Amino acid sequence: MIVKLSFLQRLFLTFAVAFVGMAAVGPVSAQTDIFTQYQETGNPNTPAAIGKLFSNAGYCSASVISGNNIIVTAAHCCWDRAKKNWIGGWSFAPAYNNGNAPYGVFNWAQARVLNSWINNGDIASDVCLIALQNDSADHGVTYYTGWLGRSWNYGSALSMHSLGYPGNIGGGNTLQLCASESFGPSSSCGGTGVLNTGCSMTYGSSGGPWIRDYRTGNHVDSVVHGYDSTSCTGTFGKTFNGPRFIDANIVTLCNAQGC
Repeated sequence: MIVKLSFLQRLFLTFAVAFVGMAAVGPVSAQTDIFTQYQETGNPNTPAAIGKLFSNAGYCSASVISGNNIIVTAAHCCWDRAKKNWIGGWSFAPAYNNGNAPYGVFNWAQARVLNSWINNGDIASDVCLIALQNDSADHGVTYYTGWLGRSWNYGSALSMHSLGYPGNIGGGNTLQLCASESFGPSSSCGGTGVLNTGCSMTYGSSGGPWIRDYRTGNHVDSVVHGYDSTSCTGTFGKTFNGPRFIDANIVTLCNAQGC
């Protein structure tokens, strides 16, 4: 199920729910926490569609994944399960760098999360779509940045580039990147509904894209969830996890939102 938040539903937030199907999972594999980390801000080959997402709770990371001016981030950057309410106040600054927003800042129009995130908080459901308003010149974000591709139902072992604005590296002011191979945890830790990958980024990188075929096709295959446990994820600060994009999360949300 999905939940939609409209920009006009600010305080006492009602939401629309639609029925969705389930996806099957299969066997998983495990790898070690091996990665290469480096700063990506300032690289002219870096997609401008990746940026910093501000909100009433602070900030996360996000990326543009549709020509209809839609960004993807983590559901925990949109819906606070502890408070049982929307976080709200989102604005997206593509290619953000040390306080500079070279393409401007785009306010939110609608936000969607899966009802399974609200009810269960499982990692595989930690996906949120946010539709953005046009800027003062009546241009959408894609006018300036283009958009990344989307991919789903791929395997767990992929060459992956994870990007975001972590507070522990660069103070959340610069885009950072980890290059690694993703792998699936055990079935008791989410199985093939979850991806793990080696990376030193922590808080603030949530919602940042995991991209396969980086700079050649730029297809987003997951977003940063964060960290589960040593037994499920690995060593904190060396590995993190995210929802593997499948029919039941990214496709369901995109079909509802109109990606």
